[in-house]
Amino acid sequence: MRGHYLGAIFLAALPYALAQDVVSFNNETYANVSGSPYQTFRSNTDLRPPEFLINRNSSEIATGLVFISVQGKPSSEQNFPGIYEFAGDRMGSLVWSTTNSDFFDAFDFRMQTYRGEPTLTFWAGELMSGWGLGSFYLLNQSYAEITHFSPVGHDDGGDIHEFVITADDTALVAIYPIVQANLTGVGGAEDGWIFDGTFQEIDIETGDLLFEWNASSHVAINETYGNLDDNGSEDSPFDYFHINSVDKDANGDYLISARLTHCIYKISGEDGSIIWRMNGRASDFDMDEDAVFAWQHDARWINSSEQTRMTLFDNGPTDNFEYSRGLLVDVDQEAMTVTLLQDFANLNRTFGQFKGSTQAIDPANESTNYFVGFGSQPYFAEFDSEGNILLDVQYGIGNAANGYRAYRLPWQGMPITVPDIHYDRNASEVFFSWNGATEVEEWMVYTANETNTTSWNNVTTVRRSGFETVVDLSDLELETFIRGKAINSTGDTLGWTRAGNGNDYFDAPEGVETTSTTSTTPSATISPPASSVTDASGSETTGAAVRAKQGWSEQAYIAAVVVVGGLVV
Repeated sequence: MRGHYLGAIFLAALPYALAQDVVSFNNETYANVSGSPYQTFRSNTDLRPPEFLINRNSSEIATGLVFISVQGKPSSEQNFPGIYEFAGDRMGSLVWSTTNSDFFDAFDFRMQTYRGEPTLTFWAGELMSGWGLGSFYLLNQSYAEITHFSPVGHDDGGDIHEFVITADDTALVAIYPIVQANLTGVGGAEDGWIFDGTFQEIDIETGDLLFEWNASSHVAINETYGNLDDNGSEDSPFDYFHINSVDKDANGDYLISARLTHCIYKISGEDGSIIWRMNGRASDFDMDEDAVFAWQHDARWINSSEQTRMTLFDNGPTDNFEYSRGLLVDVDQEAMTVTLLQDFANLNRTFGQFKGSTQAIDPANESTNYFVGFGSQPYFAEFDSEGNILLDVQYGIGNAANGYRAYRLPWQGMPITVPDIHYDRNASEVFFSWNGATEVEEWMVYTANETNTTSWNNVTTVRRSGFETVVDLSDLELETFIRGKAINSTGDTLGWTRAGNGNDYFDAPEGVETTSTTSTTPSATISPPASSVTDASGSETTGAAVRAKQGWSEQAYIAAVVVVGGLVV
């Protein structure tokens, strides 16, 4: 849709909140920034999450938050996991990130369920060249560590590519052990060395090894599409298999993806034998021409009981496609055929040479949306079941920044930290944020002449406008100290900030009596109308970057109108 109005919002009564987070809807100005633009905040100066370019946005996107972990060489130098809002007027707003150096270059960051509770999971450790040596982490809803563990027999030897928690609270993890192998079949030495793509199923609580499988015992070296080149020594092993996803079905068998054999394998959970190969040099299936894939990642059953539909990320290129695609395929295990049901390519027809993911957001719903991360290129996108692009986002220029996988998932974060505040007395503005808090709906602003008083006066209340909300305090009667209280949609108190006087910040009691001298004021934010689709163009940067100030003597209001042009696809 071209020249569509995102929205016009009229607000009454000063003061008001200003949308502070930065997001771009302008592909021309965004492209003029070198590297990967990032956001900064006054209330939390440690965090520098990506600034997102919204190439397309529709009101038909699914609910849930977006999970990515930035890798590569972003301009922010912050290769950390992050959770983001991508809906309505909080499009591109940070929810949570970290600067914990132990989590630098985290991989496969997402929400999973462990012991019936929503849990953040990821790999962290030492990133090697296309693989890793590290451990697998679980964080609770307060972002505190539950546990971390390594593969059995491989201390800190867990690989970056997979960490799945099963319905039985076991973990499926990948390992890249180096072993000796005969490489004469690919022109190498008889006593050569390989990375032996391996996965384990581990009981997370006890650490017991439940199942282990390795490629070299089942897959011949000459199934590879990889080039031996100068590899094959102990110092530089030949990566002939490159396992990059593992899943377990309802029957106890495993589904694995191997990038360098262009193949997906179904593995018996009883004896580890290969039940079938899909694609590659020795495929057991008749592949639909448009379903053929290469260098793929992230193979999953939509329903592991039925096992009729599968998603994967086709990095490509193939004979028919020069760009990367998310794939939804029909798998007939009786007729042994694979048919393309739908593919998902973003607006730029991006070629992500490595990494990547495809997620059915609501697998139980046949009309679910699909979420695709484009791996080595800094893009992710959401599609409806017919392949129409609903959301198209990038978080960098070129390939300076990238991400292993991208997900849209539900999450409720309840940090035990104190909310953050920055009070700029000279500018008559106060900034609030709370890293990781998903339930904050409004900020109540209080003032007092002493920090240890039990009586604080509420001078205004504003709707949270994003990760950081800035409140204009002009024309308010303020005392020496300012602080904020975060409340949820039902008015419950979630937490208090420290108190600031414009120079320093001080602890102040939470159990206080409060008085109010003003009514609630909505924030100046922008949201698209129902059933709208917007595309990036050469118009001025809009959205959450808007900071409008307009005051009238009798009654103040904001009229925020955003015009977004069309993008030629």
